[in-house]
This record gives sequence, C-alpha cells and structure tokens, in this order.
Amino acid sequence: DEPPPAAPATDLSGQWDVQVEYAAGASNHSLNLRQRGNDVDGAHRGDFISRDLLGTIDGDSVRLRSFFGEERGDSISYTFTGKVTGDQMGGTLDMGEYLSGKWTARRRASRRG
Repeated sequence: DEPPPAAPATDLSGQWDVQVEYAAGASNHSLNLRQRGNDVDGAHRGDFISRDLLGTIDGDSVRLRSFFGEERGDSISYTFTGKVTGDQMGGTLDMGEYLSGKWTARRRASRRG
C-alpha cells in the first residue's frame, strides 16, 4: 500500500508567474491553481496557448502536469516537479522526448481591497 500523502505545506491556490530555463533560452509561463486537499488543478499558460493542468502536493513536494495537444496528433506534456517554500516554488521540468529544464515560480500578490 502507498502511504497517504503528507498534509500540504501550503495552499497553492492562486496565480503563479513561472520562469522556465531551457538549455537554449528562457520562457515565461503562468499557472492558475486551485487546491483541494492534496489535489491541485487549474490552467497552465505557455508561450502561445493555455491548457488544463492536474497535480498533487505532498508535504512541500509539488508535481504538476499539463498536456499541449496539437491537431496533427503531436502532444507535449509538461511535468513540473519540485518543492514549494511559502510564495515560491521550483524544480525540474520534463517535457518528454522534447527537452527538459528548470523552473521557478513566484506567487502573484493578490490584490486586497
């Protein structure tokens, strides 16, 4: 049996600005997350397109996955894995056969008032 996930270290719900660093350059993405318990869903906006995202948080370990599907049948999956500390998180990005990179994200300040 799998051990149950640890209680989430934080609530990831909200907007996150993500910087992705590839070998060949950098890219800005954004995540709009909604967390319920250990489950996370939301939207991942990349360079050109927005796609649904699903993930989990286990303690301070985050795993988020989104698929960018093309009409020609190609699809790129983005798997963000890493750690969250307060209003920042980061780790490694795996894009399957395409490429991998590192990512860092910062929570966008909520506008109060």
